[in-house]
Amino acid sequence: TEELNHLKNSPSGLADKRRRLSSVSWLMKCISEPIAKRANREDDVTGHFWEARFKAQPLLDESAIAACMAYVDLNPIRAAVAQTPETSDFTSLQDRIADRQAATAASSTATQQTQIEHGPRAGWLAPIALEPAPKHSRHRHSTRRLSNRGCLFLSLDQYLHLVDWTGRQLRLNKPGQIPQHLEPILTRLDCSLETWLDLVKNFRRRFLTEAGRPETLQKVSRVRRNCRRSNQRI
Repeated sequence: TEELNHLKNSPSGLADKRRRLSSVSWLMKCISEPIAKRANREDDVTGHFWEARFKAQPLLDESAIAACMAYVDLNPIRAAVAQTPETSDFTSLQDRIADRQAATAASSTATQQTQIEHGPRAGWLAPIALEPAPKHSRHRHSTRRLSNRGCLFLSLDQYLHLVDWTGRQLRLNKPGQIPQHLEPILTRLDCSLETWLDLVKNFRRRFLTEAGRPETLQKVSRVRRNCRRSNQRI
């Protein structure tokens, strides 16, 4: 209690804590450091345990954002430690599903949407939809996340359907026919069925520095080549 009161009365200390809590680098350090120390003690060795604390690469288009999210959310299913998204422990998708299921008992659609947007488990995560319906649920003030801005032109339900179907294809190791209600989702992502599955299945292996559809990567590469040429002196 004394330490807490000291922090409350120290504006600079409080600002430093907030800065750290919004830093991915600091978060990954806190997560990885105790694991590395314990592993080194158990193996009676010294030195670096992790190759790197985290990897950052630009996501150049909406399909890359969706594929990166699905790749992470489907890790347990791809590793055969979970059968379904809702049983995939320690994933953002499981928390989103839990909040959605808990909100089904809400008295109205507006209340239900607000509970989903700011649920107890996933309320700290970035929302899915850029333009939610109804919009007023997004405007509610939240101290649990840095921004209420969404990340995809898809609703939460559309994202859940897409990830569920994708997980089935990855587990079966062969693409099946995509349901009709999912075709508009891939159209909105401007992504073919084959490209989508390739993006999710081979995300880490295919994209070393930046991620996106082939045409997006070509466009960015062309712009960079032109910039380099324009900067050359004669």
